[in-house]
Formats: sequence, structure tokens, C-alpha cells
Amino acid sequence: MRVVLAILGVLLVAVGTLAWLKTEQQPPRVTLVAPVDAIGRATVVDLVVQAASPGLRSVVVSLQTAHGPVKLISETYPKAGLLGSGVTEKRLHVVADAPGLNLPEGPATLEVLVDTYAWRFGRSARKPQLAQPVSVDLTPPRIDLLTTQHNARLGGVELAVFRQSPDTVRSGVAVDKYFFPSVTGYFADPAVALAFFAIPQDLTAEVRPQVVASDAAGNERQFTLPVTIKPRKFADRSLAIDDDFLARKVPELQRENKLPPAADFVQGYLAINGDLRRQNEARIREVTATSAREPQWDGVFRRQSNAAPLSSFADRRAYTYNGQVIDHQTHLGYDLASLKASPVEAAQAGTVVFADNLGIYGNTVILDHGLGIFSLYGHLSAIAVRSGERVKAGQSLGQTGETGLAGGDHLHFSMMLHGVHVDPVEWWDAHWLRDHVTPKLAMFPRPSGSTPDSKAGTEPPKHEQGDARPPTRAR
Repeated sequence: MRVVLAILGVLLVAVGTLAWLKTEQQPPRVTLVAPVDAIGRATVVDLVVQAASPGLRSVVVSLQTAHGPVKLISETYPKAGLLGSGVTEKRLHVVADAPGLNLPEGPATLEVLVDTYAWRFGRSARKPQLAQPVSVDLTPPRIDLLTTQHNARLGGVELAVFRQSPDTVRSGVAVDKYFFPSVTGYFADPAVALAFFAIPQDLTAEVRPQVVASDAAGNERQFTLPVTIKPRKFADRSLAIDDDFLARKVPELQRENKLPPAADFVQGYLAINGDLRRQNEARIREVTATSAREPQWDGVFRRQSNAAPLSSFADRRAYTYNGQVIDHQTHLGYDLASLKASPVEAAQAGTVVFADNLGIYGNTVILDHGLGIFSLYGHLSAIAVRSGERVKAGQSLGQTGETGLAGGDHLHFSMMLHGVHVDPVEWWDAHWLRDHVTPKLAMFPRPSGSTPDSKAGTEPPKHEQGDARPPTRAR
């Protein structure tokens, strides 16, 4: 009798353990990695499906439409042991191709039905673990171009204004590999967008800018923007690098930027002039990724007072050592030399978005002037402002110097559009602003309570007269 009772006890424990392992402790869970409100052309749906032991049996993702259900993906998970599959989590990447599936436009429901190897007693058929209302949309946004004159030159900037339909979630101007986002809300009409765009110096005058707009479903409309682009040839310059410069600058920049020591100073210089330069430009793109949606400038941009140019925008530089060319780089800005440790003036009103060391640029200040327009001040010996500070046109940002990869005391000045370096000469020219910017910013009424329009028609300020410091070679 005791043996029988023992056997029964063991069986009861075994059955209880099996029932506990096989009974569903909690229902499976489905999570959308990113919200999905619309299904369009090749809409991506990423899901995470989770279930307790004994694991998933199957997952079916479908769309319930007015014409019936349409299956998007179905996966099964075979048993891997006595209890089940053991698969307790699965990430699914679903591409919903509405045209290929012949989905009708209109409301629909995204459903995910999950089955597991768990026992479920006394329950009705499982309901979908996810039922997300969506809309099937195959119609791209509408765009109506409102500006007719777009005349740019290589390395320069232009401004386009267009009206877009309310379903637009992203728009702007694509210029080859570059994208310049639009701004809405500047005009009282929320459908009217403006987009400054550049013709970057590393492209050609044959490039064809495209206005691009997309909606939440991923539908995209684009058309070629009528732009007349004036070609230009940038200056070729040769800069000699000597042992004294290398001995002064290479260890300093390696130390300040935590770079590993190189085999010799020439190799260290090449890493700084190439790799560190590219890292610095990537950091600039991060800093300039967002911009004020209102213009903070008021009139023409100022050039550094009492300063002689040492180099111009987009110079193609060849670096020589002992008479041999060792490197080529493009100089993205203007080098302006004045008296040593001269005050560095803000070219226009703006907000400080960067005030720190920036590799080859040394001590650097970057100002956001709004609508994607930024200015950069490099090689400073001292910085007098802090990140987040609002500054006025002409306010001192610090003093000129030779920090970074500079061979003498001067200011490196850059103008940028969303991190893309553009020719500052245009922004120093009141006539260019009156022809290309001011009329377009005044095309339509502004929202009530907005700041006044940029007064780009004012004459440029007179620079102070005096003896400029003899030009030093800038690197």
C-alpha cells in the first residue's frame, strides 16, 4: 500500500509540475517598436513578441480592411523539446507593401495573433494581442512652389518657398547627397514652408536640386526645383609645413584631443589634418542639427573689423613638407587676420550653441542665427560666452589666437547651413540679401506676435580703419 501511495504521490507531483509548466501563466505580449498610424508604399512595421515558457507556437500579422483580412506575415516555431519551442521572445520586421497587396485606401486595423504551446483551459479562442487602428494611404503629399526665382552659385545659398498639403510630415530640398529641411510656422499660413538650401562646394553646377515631401505612410513626392547655378573655380593654394610647426602643433593637438602618438610628427600631422578634421566636421553637424525656427539676425552679417583676408572660402589646399606634397584638404571658411588677440565680433545676433575646444579649429564658438543659418569662429585664444547665451551683433565672443591647427594669430570664420559650409561673402553682402532672402521672407503675413522680418536691406557696417597685423600663413 505504501508503495502504491508513493507512486501516486510521484505521479501527482509530475502531473502538477507538468501542468504548472504548460499552463499559461500570463498571456503573450506584442509591442510596436515605433508607432504605426499609416500603411503606405513599403511601410516598415517592427514588432517584439514575448511569451512565457513553454514558448511561442505561431505569430500571424495581418491587416483587417474593408475588403477582408490580408496576411502580412506568418511564422511558426516547432517544438524543441517535451514542453514546447522554448522561444520566449521574437522580433519581427514586416514590410507592408500596400500596392503589392492591392490594399484599398481607407481605415484598417493592424492585428497580431499569437499562439503558444501553453495549455489554456475553459477559454474561448484567443483574441489578437494587438489591434492597432491604421489608415492605408497611397497618395503622396501635394506641393505647390511659390517662389519662381532661384539663382545660386556653387558654394552659395538660395531660398525656396512652397505650400504643402496637411498630411506632410517631412519636406525640404535635396541637393545630391545633402538634404536641407524646411521650416513651417514662419508664415501665418501653416501650409506654407520655407527651405534655405545650398549648392555645396564639393558638387558641380550641373546638380539638380529636388523639392521633396513625404507623409506618415512613407509616400513621397518630389520634383526638380528650377535653379540657375553659376559655376565657379575655387583657388588652389600650397602651404608649406616645416619641422618647427610640426613640433609645436602635433603633440599639443594629440594631447588635447586624446589622439594616440604616431610614429613621427608627419604621420601625426596627417592624422590630425585628415581623421581629426572629419571628426570635427561630424561634431559640427551634430551641433547644427537643430535651429531656431525664427530668424535671429537683423540685417547684413558683419565681417571681422580691421581684418585682412589670409584665405578664402573653399580653397583647394596642397600641403607640402620638404618640397613634397603630403596632403590635400579643402579650407571651409575665411581666415581673417587683425591685431594679435583682437576682439572677435558676432557677425549677427544669435544663440551660442557651442563654446569649447573643437580639434583643428581650436577654441571655437558656434552661433545659431535661426532657419538653419550658423556661424563659426575658430582658433580663439579666449572664449567670452557660454553655450545657451543670446548675443547681439558685434558683441565680443572672445579673442583671436592660434589654437587648433593655426600657424599664426587669426580668426577662422565660417558660415554654415545645417552644418554645410557655405560662402560667407553672400551673407556679408546687403545687396545679395535684398535680392535672394528679404523679399521671400516677406512674401506672406507673419503670425501675430512674431518677431520682425530680417532687415537684410541695410548697408553693411563700416569697418574700423587702422593698421592690420601683417598676414601670417594659416593652416
